[in-house]
Amino acid sequence: MTTETAKMAVEAIKFSFNPSGYLIERLAKKVIAEESTSPTAIDDLRLLAERQEIEMKMAEAQARVAQELALASRIETAEEVEMEEYYDTSGEGSLGVQATEGTLSLGASGSGRKVSKRVFRFKGNTTRIPTNELGATTKS
Repeated sequence: MTTETAKMAVEAIKFSFNPSGYLIERLAKKVIAEESTSPTAIDDLRLLAERQEIEMKMAEAQARVAQELALASRIETAEEVEMEEYYDTSGEGSLGVQATEGTLSLGASGSGRKVSKRVFRFKGNTTRIPTNELGATTKS
């Protein structure tokens, strides 16, 4: 029996006696080996996370633009549009001191909120033919 075959037999016996313990041991060894051999793995993960965060912010901005364009298009084709916009900013804070026998406690708290809400009501629909900047009709 060769050394490689003997090692495989020992691994098989370990697995057959305690499968979950064997898998946990193998996983721990693999994690330790990866951590010791790749110190830049965390830096790579941070870079990947930052890249994904930037991509998500860009996608969010593109979604807002698409939403505004769709709204503008709907406003353009409506016969009558009612718009209501609500803006509210409020905040509050408190500061407190409490003194008891032998102790002194200080505390501070604060909260704030910003609310903006837009309500659009569309009435009717005109059948306008879309045109470009030069006044020529466009094909959809």
